[in-house]
Amino acid sequence: MQRESSKHGPRLDEEMEEEDQTILRSGQPPHTEEWRETEPFDPGHLETELPENEEPAAPRGMTPADVERRADIARWLPPHKFPADRGTLMAFLQHEGAPDDVVDAIASLPARRKFATIGEVVRAVGLPYEQD
Repeated sequence: MQRESSKHGPRLDEEMEEEDQTILRSGQPPHTEEWRETEPFDPGHLETELPENEEPAAPRGMTPADVERRADIARWLPPHKFPADRGTLMAFLQHEGAPDDVVDAIASLPARRKFATIGEVVRAVGLPYEQD
């Protein structure tokens, strides 16, 4: 048994269904306003290439290991957990099963200080940060 709309009659339901089927079977985009149509794009420009003889590098003042460590801390501490003190952050990390190196870094923070951002945590841990 086919369910029909209660807002209009069966004749209009059939007309609307036939119209939908025509659009679906045609393989053409439905008639719509031009501004609603998606613009075609060339995905090739999304691939960025480094100039020859250059490798990706860490920001000035940081080593690749520093960047990785900072990324690990940021990955495990979501922004909505701030502001928080060391105890709150530790409890969250242990609950989430964070890796030992991240837990150890947070354990080294001062006990009674509240941290408003991940950046404050990273600086308090002693990791360098980008310099202009």
